[in-house]
Amino acid sequence: MSNPLQRLESIDRRILYAVLLIIVVVGLLVPIPLPLAVGPQARGVYEAIENADPGKIVIVSTLWSASTQGENSPQTRVILQHLMRKRLRFALIAFGDPQSTTLAQELAEELARENSYEYGKDWINWGFRADIAGTLKGLVKDINETIKTDSIKKRPLSEYPVMQGIHNVKDVGVIAEVSASGNYVSWLGLVVGSTNAPFCYAPTSVMAPELYTYLDSGQMKGMLFGIKGAAEYERLLGIRGFTTRAITPVSLSLVLLFVLIGLGNYGMYAAKKRDQKGANG
Repeated sequence: MSNPLQRLESIDRRILYAVLLIIVVVGLLVPIPLPLAVGPQARGVYEAIENADPGKIVIVSTLWSASTQGENSPQTRVILQHLMRKRLRFALIAFGDPQSTTLAQELAEELARENSYEYGKDWINWGFRADIAGTLKGLVKDINETIKTDSIKKRPLSEYPVMQGIHNVKDVGVIAEVSASGNYVSWLGLVVGSTNAPFCYAPTSVMAPELYTYLDSGQMKGMLFGIKGAAEYERLLGIRGFTTRAITPVSLSLVLLFVLIGLGNYGMYAAKKRDQKGANG
């Protein structure tokens, strides 16, 4: 009969997957009030929108698709919820992947119905742009001339009440980028220095570590760190939505990971001690 150490070394991976599945399902179905501390990164995004000039427009830029929807969709949702709560005008724009336009549009339409937000009056979709550098340079000089028409009704921007008094980036109150790519480099290099509008970023979790330099320098005023950042934002808004519930299985999965790492290290240590003991006779 095998001893406990041998069983630990040869544990079936299917058992691990089954445990992970149980944790995810239970975490989603059973409300477990785990503590969630709100970091200064998420608070920076919240305060940027909370203190935005109501006479200006907010740009929500997206570059994400179905492959990163699990993180980027909740980030986009909470930002739009805050904008609508504050009754701020906003414009959607997408770069890099045409899916961004459709996915962000669907979110905006859903929330607009819930918050009595009217397209063309309270918000607008500038659509997908393939040339990010050229578009951003154009926004600095003349938004109407650069974008020309919206992506839904294909009418000139100047015909929409939401664009009244909006000429260039100096008329922008906040810039929020939700992305699975490195678009922030273009925004920082081509736009941020030309406006007083705070720039906030919502990347996937794997991208976040490289961005702290820009937070420390003040070039970024806030960041939503993956789905955790979206859950922190919900906490600030006083919302207990799907993202808050989803963070529970994420946290429990991390606990499982740490336990397995600990068991793995113990198994290696014990096996090494056993081999040394055998070699010494």
